[in-house]
Amino acid sequence: MIIPFRINVRWKFLCIFLIAALTVFLMHLGWSKWLLSIPQPLSQKSTIPLVQLDNLQRGSYYAVSILSTDLFPHLSANYRLWIPNGVEPVRGVIVRQHGCGAGATGLSYANDLQWQALALKYQFALLGSKYTTDQTVGGSLDDPCNYWGVIDRGSEDAFLKALDEFGQKSRHPELNKLPWVLWGYSGGADWSIQMSQKYPDRTIALVAMRGGGAKISSTEPPKLLTADINPAVLGVPALYALGGAETPNTVYFDEGYDLPKQVFTRFRKAGAPWAIAVETDMGHGSTDTRLLAIPYLDSILTARLAKDSTKLRQLDESKGWLANPSTHEIAPISQYKGDPLQAAWLPDRKTAYKWQAYVANPNLWDKVRYRFCSSHKLLALLGAAYLTESCYPDRVSPTLIPEAPTNLRVVRVSTTEVGLTWDFTPDLENGLPKFRVYRNNSLIVTLQGQERGGDDTPIYPHVVLEFRDKAAGENDIYTVSAFNSLGENISRSARIVREN
Repeated sequence: MIIPFRINVRWKFLCIFLIAALTVFLMHLGWSKWLLSIPQPLSQKSTIPLVQLDNLQRGSYYAVSILSTDLFPHLSANYRLWIPNGVEPVRGVIVRQHGCGAGATGLSYANDLQWQALALKYQFALLGSKYTTDQTVGGSLDDPCNYWGVIDRGSEDAFLKALDEFGQKSRHPELNKLPWVLWGYSGGADWSIQMSQKYPDRTIALVAMRGGGAKISSTEPPKLLTADINPAVLGVPALYALGGAETPNTVYFDEGYDLPKQVFTRFRKAGAPWAIAVETDMGHGSTDTRLLAIPYLDSILTARLAKDSTKLRQLDESKGWLANPSTHEIAPISQYKGDPLQAAWLPDRKTAYKWQAYVANPNLWDKVRYRFCSSHKLLALLGAAYLTESCYPDRVSPTLIPEAPTNLRVVRVSTTEVGLTWDFTPDLENGLPKFRVYRNNSLIVTLQGQERGGDDTPIYPHVVLEFRDKAAGENDIYTVSAFNSLGENISRSARIVREN
């Protein structure tokens, strides 16, 4: 009986070993497959020798610098303007203003492909800026918003002068008199609300992200809470996008959450068509605010722009929807049951549902996943180059699958390497989305689109649609898909060609 027992034990160990080896092998296959789904960054510069136009460049960029003056010796400014190709004339300007801080910059706002899609739809220019406070001539790098953040301390004059110079450089002299959309982040939201108050007849709409209370003096109460309200301002729609995690014990609570909320309450009570959206569990930064702001502005621009005229139309507020900031209930104005002047006013059904998704409380799994995806060290250890957007879904889900890439071309670079290029047109819904590259119907890489940071600037201002496959065979067939959480659209297949 001893020998069979020994044989039995040996077989048991062998079975355990085989099962463990098979488990490790299967886990490896699953792990490898998972790693292929982690988006890698697109190239920022073409490395493939192809004679081909970059179809992402759908406009021209212009730069203007405004130097300090005797009147404002502490302030200088740089601006970047994007104008879509073939636009004659330009109908307006989307102004996106960066926040405070010594290193803050918003020049790359002009390079954002999703915002460019909005500008292109309405024949608008897109403007980014960088205000610099010179400490050596009286400025303070510790609190630059005490200077450029107050519009009558130089930044308003610099901005208007820049528009005039852009008009000359681009041969669009109409730029210095056009209406504008104002979007601001943090201290830039304060700058934007001041401009909208001073120029209500030129302001189509305002988006204030994590700010907009315009606290100019530390010794005086904010004018937005004490001064008489200009009746013209009550016709300008505004969206305040705040972070629910900005609690009283956080740095930006007063000026990034509490004061903007008070300002919203006052102006909404006075009848202004304003909205407030609090992004639950998010602090001073946000990568998802654009998913509400762009459809919001899309609807407002449609409602306010008159055909063949720069004159703005008044909103028909009766066609809007109302949203309860506390319960997150939404309804058409005629069906809303609460106090309308305590509710957020939204232009239409589409925007109301986007608002509802933006303010919703994430479920437990999404909270855990967000914590995981926000850990730089953990994801680096796992070999995942990208963070939040790589494995955490957008708070506001898309409603359209991206269009399929076009003009896929595969060129032999060396014996085992090919270069792929393709075209894609960014849209309002998806911007430049993620891509999957397939070789012989098998996924070989996932590529990130144009990812954005917490201040909504593109992390890579310039990207190119290409990929080098270093394990190519002789007769491989390739496809590329564009995808989001709803699904993917796949390009036509392409075989390898040789360049002469």
